[in-house]
Amino acid sequence: MKKPKLIQPIPKNPILPRSKTNPTLSNKQILQMRSEIKRRYQTIKQAIIEYVQQSLTGFVQEPTKSAVFIQDTLYVVNADYRYAIDGNQLARVLTRVQEIVDESLVDGGIEKFWAGKFVADMYKTGINRTFHNLSAQSPVYTQATSLESLLFSDAYIRRVGLAYTATFNDWKSVADGLKGDLGNVLSSAVARGINPRETADIISKRIDVSYSKAKAIAQTEQVGALRQATCDETKRVQEELGLNTGLLHLSALKPNSRATHVDRHGKVYTVEQVQAWYDENGNRFNCYCAQVAALLNDKGDPYNKAYIERLQNDVNEWKGQNQTTEQSLSKVDDLNTWSKNNITETANIPKDIDTKELAPCLKLVSEIQERFNLPKFRYVGTITGDIYKYPEPPKDMLAGYLDKTNALFITYDSVDKKALLESDLISKANGYKRSSMNMVRQAKNEELVKIIYEMDYIPWIAVSTPRGVYAHEMGHVLHHQHQEEIDNIIKKLWGRGWAHAISKYALHNKREFVAEAFSLYIENRIEAKKRLSPELFKLFESLDKGIK
Repeated sequence: MKKPKLIQPIPKNPILPRSKTNPTLSNKQILQMRSEIKRRYQTIKQAIIEYVQQSLTGFVQEPTKSAVFIQDTLYVVNADYRYAIDGNQLARVLTRVQEIVDESLVDGGIEKFWAGKFVADMYKTGINRTFHNLSAQSPVYTQATSLESLLFSDAYIRRVGLAYTATFNDWKSVADGLKGDLGNVLSSAVARGINPRETADIISKRIDVSYSKAKAIAQTEQVGALRQATCDETKRVQEELGLNTGLLHLSALKPNSRATHVDRHGKVYTVEQVQAWYDENGNRFNCYCAQVAALLNDKGDPYNKAYIERLQNDVNEWKGQNQTTEQSLSKVDDLNTWSKNNITETANIPKDIDTKELAPCLKLVSEIQERFNLPKFRYVGTITGDIYKYPEPPKDMLAGYLDKTNALFITYDSVDKKALLESDLISKANGYKRSSMNMVRQAKNEELVKIIYEMDYIPWIAVSTPRGVYAHEMGHVLHHQHQEEIDNIIKKLWGRGWAHAISKYALHNKREFVAEAFSLYIENRIEAKKRLSPELFKLFESLDKGIK
């Protein structure tokens, strides 16, 4: 008599979140942290404005000039106030302003850091969810693991400590940026005679800019901690228990979700693949996707593929809806509305412009704002539509950024793909490479000689596409936000001829050098790593929150 064949039970499916648009189930926690951030920034604003008004005294004088502050620059418009303060007194005021910022954002150091609790709680939530998920799928895991042993293990305590440190460093950077910004505002206001009421308004707006950046950090930190906990526990069971596990990607199927994130929905990846993906192309920044630990068979596939098919249907449904959303941006009025919701306060896009080409360009602008913590524009649209006119724009201008008014100007030519391609063909015919090679040889930059020698030709602009044009303008925005740091690097590179390896237009001046380099970095990081100086490439990477 034959023995009956032992049939192993098929493991259960992983526990999937009920919400398709919030798979991390973290909205409540994110709102709680943002509420705390709002409270702290309100405290900063109130305390600093009150202190400055009490400390900076003076008297009204007959107006001699006028001054207006826009973004990071003060322009003399109405210097009708003289402050009764000397350098030492101003230094004490600036010191106290810095103390007020630190007291609300980083007081107490890592050990008593207020934001660390939110990140640690989210990491604990991630461990808890992964534990219950794997327990439902594997009896081996259930027998070998208890939730208490995970939460009190040395490895858990160490990982939470790492999360605390990373979060503290992020917030210290935010605090340092705000302190430097307010220091420049106050010093310039006193020197130029801006009256206390206008100075208080300037301070308020600069604090609001920092607040917007802080809210974005809160979301990235918390969801990142949740993801890291899932990765850590999934990796542990592979190494210690020998279970074949992977990470099932669940995209947040929102109307504005990135297509590259949705394409991963319902697919299983290794821990290493997930971590590598989040380290590139800004995938980490402003991402609401979730990863769920899943038990796999010997072939590396989920045991039950029925739920995988259901998830793929979700992707197809999203794509159908998303195509409708893309079509809705085919009208200028709809694109103006989208722009006001995402990248600017006011939008007046040129009528009859090719919105099919412009829409992805403006979405790229939004992505760069998020990745590099850049503030929204005050105005996006036609040159004539802005209350501050662009000073005599050249006829061949494709697009423009004016830091004085924080405005992005758009022309019909900026989305003319044919004209951009023709300019590139003209560059090939003109043979700029030969003259560039001679110039860098005279500068005795052998490293650059080799780089240019390996290039087919020197283009007129670094990236001859509409996206390249708008990435260029965002390079100007980035330069304006980090002017001192970037200028220090460019001064060293300019005389050594590094602009020759980017484009002919990069030779126009140092500002265009930066913008062209940034355009190449955004659109082709592999090529940028070859052709940008290591110092400039590393700087862009250090500011790019999307690849950390």
